[in-house]
Amino acid sequence: MRDIVSYLKEHEKLGRAIAYGVSQSGRFLRNWLYFGFNQDEQGHIALDGVWANVAGGGRGSFNQRFAQPSRDGHPFLNTLYPVDLFPFTDLEQTDSVTKLKDGLLTHSLKPEFRPKIFYTNSSYEYYGRDAALIHISPDGKHDAPLPSNTRIYFFAGGQHGAAAFPPPHNNTQNSSSPNPYNLCFRALLVAMNEWVWHDTLPPASVYPHVASGELVPLSTVKFPKIPGVAFPARIAMARREDFGREFRTKGIVTQEPPKVGTPFPAMVPQVDRDGLDLGGIRMPEIQAPLATYTGWNLRAAAIGAPDELFSMQGSWIPFARTKVEREQSGDPRLSLEERYTDREDYLKKFEAAAKRLEAERFLLPADVAKLAERAATEWDYAHR
Repeated sequence: MRDIVSYLKEHEKLGRAIAYGVSQSGRFLRNWLYFGFNQDEQGHIALDGVWANVAGGGRGSFNQRFAQPSRDGHPFLNTLYPVDLFPFTDLEQTDSVTKLKDGLLTHSLKPEFRPKIFYTNSSYEYYGRDAALIHISPDGKHDAPLPSNTRIYFFAGGQHGAAAFPPPHNNTQNSSSPNPYNLCFRALLVAMNEWVWHDTLPPASVYPHVASGELVPLSTVKFPKIPGVAFPARIAMARREDFGREFRTKGIVTQEPPKVGTPFPAMVPQVDRDGLDLGGIRMPEIQAPLATYTGWNLRAAAIGAPDELFSMQGSWIPFARTKVEREQSGDPRLSLEERYTDREDYLKKFEAAAKRLEAERFLLPADVAKLAERAATEWDYAHR
């Protein structure tokens, strides 16, 4: 991949190169950075921009003996594969437990070969893919500094890939999250392109911080007590794993299964009184909500293990339509009639939220219009 990109830039006069990877290919790009592949054999920078989407804190089996690239990390499957490994942050950190000192960009890559970087994650990646580790200290007590060439964007209430609307049940206890945060990606691509070509700075990073109380351990999340809705008791946890003395230097596993040490901190966004994530980019569906959107969902009892996360799924938990309905069920969240005077009031608030995101350069004008059309459909569905 490096050599093809370098060839195109040199011989086909390709001015700049940006790589976008989602999930597995996003983890591949994090490995690309770690092993220094952004410097080609001629001493030039290969990729000018790197965008790893919903990769969480992972890398994976892309550069080692007997690698299984399709293995990813989950709370209860694909465990003990070399996916979520220290280091997680771009800049160098020291793990006080193992005494390892390392960083994604400092391991093999000289500063002049570091590309412009976007890391984008939904709420699910904090519950199921250890995303918090890319911006906290190894002990979880502090926020980690970011280099000037990196931006991190967190999409509140999103799942690994947005569900369709109307939201389906996919063997889950709640409907899946249809939060359409992917509509921000076109604006972010414009921002990345402007950054790469003209050094125009993109929007500042938006993600939950430890210092502000927006990023917390699972046990301290103040999720509302919604009737019939269970909150997760367990989430993904990256563990310190020792695959043998030749693994980190040569990619050769000599200890299988690995020796398992203590886990790294698993931290998730704190929520507001509606159960909506704090500290992230809030789509209009979150700013003018008709439901609680989460990055987690639990397995339906019919398929077993109902206290475990359903991989890659979020939740859509609708509000009661009226105050009477809310009080009868015991739902602590305000009803639709308590939030909006009518359909027109809702549509105005929704559109205002979309235009705020446009002003912040997270939406293009065409996507504001697209979301406004969607808003009417969402309102009608909530009142069906």
